[in-house]
Amino acid sequence: MTPRRFESDAATSPNLRFEKGVPMVARYTRRETHLMSINSKEIDPASPSARSTVPLQPGGLSGFSIGAVGMLISAIIWLIGARWTVDGLVVMFNAVLHFFNTNYQAPIPPHVLVYVCLSPIPLAFSAVEWHVPIRREKSVWHFAPLGDWAVWTTVLFFDWYTSYLGLGVDPGPDAMTFMRQLSASIIPRVLVSAILTAGPEWLAREMWARLYYVFTGKRK
Repeated sequence: MTPRRFESDAATSPNLRFEKGVPMVARYTRRETHLMSINSKEIDPASPSARSTVPLQPGGLSGFSIGAVGMLISAIIWLIGARWTVDGLVVMFNAVLHFFNTNYQAPIPPHVLVYVCLSPIPLAFSAVEWHVPIRREKSVWHFAPLGDWAVWTTVLFFDWYTSYLGLGVDPGPDAMTFMRQLSASIIPRVLVSAILTAGPEWLAREMWARLYYVFTGKRK
């Protein structure tokens, strides 16, 4: 009776074809149902495709120790970079004085009080560099306004350039051989100044996120 019913439908549906007494529509329907049953099988949670790729972040005492030591390392690197940033600022100050044909030149390296008085400048640089104008949250990229990008890139470049100038200051004959070689080499100065510019803030952000996870159990 079933083939008759489809044969009667064939009169009104000229595109309906039969193969071995079975309508082609029925054959494709069975095939699609079979594929759907295969795709609807549960995925084994232990299979590699079902495993998440959440980064390993130990908690407890181990996580706190890693975060605290990492923040300390970041602070030490920042102090070293801030020292050469101030040296670079003094070099730029002397260049401005020379441009206006003045006879005075500030001593370089400067007195320790100069480092203390000018320390808010590298602090301000780091405060701007801390907030990167691009962020990814829940697989969605967020971009800051164009003005934020302009300020961030300008401060980042100026911070790098002052560090580069500061590394080029002659450390004196009593300094370590490495420091004398570094001050006389362009490419190593470029690389080291880049690390001193972006490294402390990056490491501090990573360690701050780890400490946040240790105390709250949530990932930033």
